[in-house]
Amino acid sequence: MIKTIEVTVDEDARLGNLQSFGILDTFSEKDYDDITHMASIICEAPIALISFVDDDRQWFKSARGLSASQTAREHSFCSHAIINTQEPFIVTDSRIDERFKDNPLVTGNPNIVFYAGVPLVSNDGFGLGTVCIIDTKPRELTEQQLNALHILSRQTINLLNLRKANQKLAHATQELEVKLENHISERMQEVEAQNIELERINEELRSFSYISSHDLQEPLRKIQIFCSLILEKEFGNLSGQGKEYFNKIQKSTSRMSALIKDLLTYSRTTSTERVFETVALKQLIDEVAADLHEEMEAKGAVVECNCDVDVSVIHFQFRQLLYNLFSNALKFSKEGVAPVITVGTAHQTGKEFGIAALNPAQLYTCIKVTDNGIGFDNRYAEKIFELFQRLDTADKQMGTGIGLTIVKKIISNHNGYIKANGSIPHGATFEIYLPE
Repeated sequence: MIKTIEVTVDEDARLGNLQSFGILDTFSEKDYDDITHMASIICEAPIALISFVDDDRQWFKSARGLSASQTAREHSFCSHAIINTQEPFIVTDSRIDERFKDNPLVTGNPNIVFYAGVPLVSNDGFGLGTVCIIDTKPRELTEQQLNALHILSRQTINLLNLRKANQKLAHATQELEVKLENHISERMQEVEAQNIELERINEELRSFSYISSHDLQEPLRKIQIFCSLILEKEFGNLSGQGKEYFNKIQKSTSRMSALIKDLLTYSRTTSTERVFETVALKQLIDEVAADLHEEMEAKGAVVECNCDVDVSVIHFQFRQLLYNLFSNALKFSKEGVAPVITVGTAHQTGKEFGIAALNPAQLYTCIKVTDNGIGFDNRYAEKIFELFQRLDTADKQMGTGIGLTIVKKIISNHNGYIKANGSIPHGATFEIYLPE
């Protein structure tokens, strides 16, 4: 007759603790098989097991010398071993032990005679199972062999704790991935909404560009035309003050027209698609010089170019940049001195140029544009790039205060950098740095 196995008072808690490791019914693993292998060798036993006691069975994570993967709990020696977690459970000869002599695992295969099991005790104090060895003959273990089983039991618990920690980490990682996916999804929705809004704004800008180029400039053109007609055909009928008033009207309308054109140019540098192409810098300079031919010829201006290089740029924008710099050099030239515009280039890393704003490891092309004009106070080297900034030059030449703002925006579109240096009355230098 098989003795009824005593069940611990907190059996439900013990089973819950066992389940928390997620070890039951998992595939074999070398780390656990190595432990049963060592137990078999050290204890010179034909059978060595890592056994976990479930609700109605004992399941073997590793079984050396035994083909079964589990047995009924009511026949389990390990069920007895986990009752007292502080001591090993040893049966010297089960055939004469009242608890086991009728056990089918004793009377039949695998013919258990000797059993020694050391409990697997979790950090919560629950007996989960055992590391045990079995023999088919009566025997005893030496102190060293029993100590070895204790060590192997602790090593098994270490593996279980590592498994649980990895499971928690995997679960936390999964939760983080879900949260990250949700966050990315939310951000994508926000970006999509922002793109829709941006497209709406761009459409409004395009509409504004049309209004600026047509509806705003058309009245200005008519004002200019009628003022010119009055000055030409009614000149003799006007008083001196009347003529002065009409001249001021013409100048104001011309300035307003230039301002609208510059605002449109600035708008294009903000909203236009950025398509880069490789072009010879000399070609761009020649194109700009051709555009300014009349102004240059009137002032006897020359362009000296030492720039036999190709640059990757947004063609129309970079041409506009050079146009604005050359145009400024002509506007702010010295009275009675022919303007000279010099363009040179250099190739170095940001570190070699020694400019903190540049990436030290990035290779740059530096384009230096220098003129011999009236220059500017170098204290305002940054301010001149701000919108509608004209410093103290309004009395020298008419300007809108947008030209250099457009230049800086174009440089930003090229992921580059620009710096200005001025000296009164020795001219101005603009250094443009383009990443290669």
